[in-house]
Amino acid sequence: MILISIFTVIFLTSLTGTLIFLFWRVISIWLERFGEIKLIRSLLYATLIFYLIPVVVLWLMYGMGVVSEGKAGGLLAATPLLIEVARWISVVWLIGFVTEVIRYVIHQNARRQLVKYSIRGGERSKKIVGEIKEQLHIKRHIPIYKLKDCKSPFISGFLKYQIFIPEKIENEEELKIILEHELRHYVQGDLHMKEICAWIVRIQWFNPFVHWLVHQVDIWGDSVCDLYMCYDSSNCWGIERYFDVVIKYSATKKIKGSYGRMDMARSRKELKRRIVRMKKLKTQKRLGRVLTAALVLCFALASAVTSLAAGEGVGSLYRKVYEASMERTYEKADYVVDEKDANGREFTRERDSDMEIIETDEEVNLDKKGVNSYTWNLEAGVIYETGLFWASKGDTIVVSMNPSPQGAKTGVGLDQPNGILRGVTGTGMYGHTFTVSVTGFHRVYAENLENRSITVGVTVSR
Repeated sequence: MILISIFTVIFLTSLTGTLIFLFWRVISIWLERFGEIKLIRSLLYATLIFYLIPVVVLWLMYGMGVVSEGKAGGLLAATPLLIEVARWISVVWLIGFVTEVIRYVIHQNARRQLVKYSIRGGERSKKIVGEIKEQLHIKRHIPIYKLKDCKSPFISGFLKYQIFIPEKIENEEELKIILEHELRHYVQGDLHMKEICAWIVRIQWFNPFVHWLVHQVDIWGDSVCDLYMCYDSSNCWGIERYFDVVIKYSATKKIKGSYGRMDMARSRKELKRRIVRMKKLKTQKRLGRVLTAALVLCFALASAVTSLAAGEGVGSLYRKVYEASMERTYEKADYVVDEKDANGREFTRERDSDMEIIETDEEVNLDKKGVNSYTWNLEAGVIYETGLFWASKGDTIVVSMNPSPQGAKTGVGLDQPNGILRGVTGTGMYGHTFTVSVTGFHRVYAENLENRSITVGVTVSR
């Protein structure tokens, strides 16, 4: 159950993150028309939060009470079908996760080998790095290494950073552009984001959208870097000179799977888009501050609403699957009393096909203050039930009955997860406090024990 719970949290978190990421993608296409590169990247980084924080799980826990142990109950409790399916899926996830971790260890070892078989940068590289670090206010020591077979320069690391450059760079200006580009990635925090994304990919490896997420982090990290290098750099390299160097020292083949580093360019196709993006900035009209602030606020609100909607959707789906699987958990009543002769005493009886039971979707919220009230017109012998609500063993539920006409004989009680009806009967107005004995989804029912139609008012509270 621990493994199932872990995977359930991860799956629901991945679902929420993907919904917000797709929403961000739509917004980013529109923002790109206005050249809002920094805003696009900032919103993308905000999207990562939804891949990390289990928003849907928190909603299910506090909004519906179906996740946490103890008072709120346990997710999948009393649903053997879901447990069996979730068990196998969780095992498959665990195998995939372990495989991804092994790949991570191999990758880390390969990076250490790069340092081992590379040559430390000379005095010229150290001098240029020192000048750029002073311009960018960088205090951390970031060593430079030369690789013989390195075509495209890159910066890598998480706690310890290194810059790898080709063994041969034609002139000092090209070296300055290369080193400033890589140090810009450090200043922007791109390596931290890549490391976070790398662990998202390992944990949520079953979600194909997380790989697209990493790709977008690369694209917009490079685009913000391009923006500084072409327009805002103290050296102001210009579009043509800067991209001449990027093209010259970019990889000829697409780089795959390098989650712990930032390259000059990962593919020629994407490089062309970066060049076009920078050239368009000259003519694009920017959004004003007020509109930008409004857009950020709308994105935050829309993300919150999307998360809550996802939680409600998952909860609704869970209810339906729960109802479908409840038939497998039916039990026999411990004690049975003829409800017509119960006279206020609790009784239990098995739910059978001869009963005319009408299940409604009327909500029961036991967390809010006050009571839940329902008015039903009941035909003779008919049972009406509320919508499903979650209750844990030991909880108390107060059910009150007020029939019309006042002398009518009726019954009220709980339709339990195990398929047993538990209730009391009475004449006129009465109430009863039920102590929940089975954790899971319940319904409150009202039954007409007269040979005529009646109207009943039922209230439910803690």
